[in-house]
Amino acid sequence: MKRKYSSLVALAVAFIVVPIQLMAQKPVSFVYHHSLIFLKVKVNEKKDLLFLMDTGANISSIDKSICSLLQLPAIREGDSVAGTAGKEAITLCKTKNLQMGGLLLKGTPLASRDLSRFTTPGKEKLAGIIGTDILKKYAITIDYAQKTILFSKVKPKLRKEKVVHFEMAGGIPLFETRINDTLTTFVNYNSGVGLAPSHEVYVNVSHKQWSDLQRTDKFLKPYSSMTGDGVGGRVQLPVVKIFKVHFNGLEVEKPSLVVQPREGSLISDNAVGFFGNNLLEKYRKVTIDFLSNRMILHSINNAVAVHTIKRR
Repeated sequence: MKRKYSSLVALAVAFIVVPIQLMAQKPVSFVYHHSLIFLKVKVNEKKDLLFLMDTGANISSIDKSICSLLQLPAIREGDSVAGTAGKEAITLCKTKNLQMGGLLLKGTPLASRDLSRFTTPGKEKLAGIIGTDILKKYAITIDYAQKTILFSKVKPKLRKEKVVHFEMAGGIPLFETRINDTLTTFVNYNSGVGLAPSHEVYVNVSHKQWSDLQRTDKFLKPYSSMTGDGVGGRVQLPVVKIFKVHFNGLEVEKPSLVVQPREGSLISDNAVGFFGNNLLEKYRKVTIDFLSNRMILHSINNAVAVHTIKRR
């Protein structure tokens, strides 16, 4: 039977019981480029390869040329992955082990696909994507200042941190959202959304969400546009300035909405938008606690426009 998966890069389904071993709970360094988190991963103990951490993908992937080079055995063919601009056929392959710092995973399935269009630091080739089929087993603390990630199997203890709760839908973190105090809806957290460095905060909405918002405020108009690349190709995206967005108590003032086209994974009227690290980087440290379905915001980064984030 053919299966469909999600990959919302701007652009979890587990098939096998995956034994997981934590050799040491130490932070893993990452490269931060255009609001994207890149990790070095060893595949079958061969060498370090560049992987993207993507909470918008519910299945982890490997570039098909790397899959061929490593001679990874195929488990199943005929599946597909859906992105914001279309679909792509995949072949499911199996690895002996993956290693990210002290985190060792054995028998992990990866979707073999073409990753050549993805944005990377410099000219380095993107070898793979770490999706929520792996990430959902941990509380993941992202330190944007130190450029490190800590993978933990222990639920974090809270002091005075800001907590925003989410639910998992289709293997992706989903947040209840209210836009301009008029439209109540939902958006995903998608760490695979690439954006150039900016003090602005961007939230992507589906075509249906944008239509619903326009019905409540007919004066909302795009002031600019941006180009997005992802699964299926390149799209042109209108950008709209709004008053504010609430995420279960977290208030973001004067963000911009990026309107996604009615294509690919967002073609349905039930499709929702997403935000990425462009928003979360405004904090020095954030924990995505998949163990308790909550996002923990540790502090505001004073190096950027603080007025964009408001605590309650």
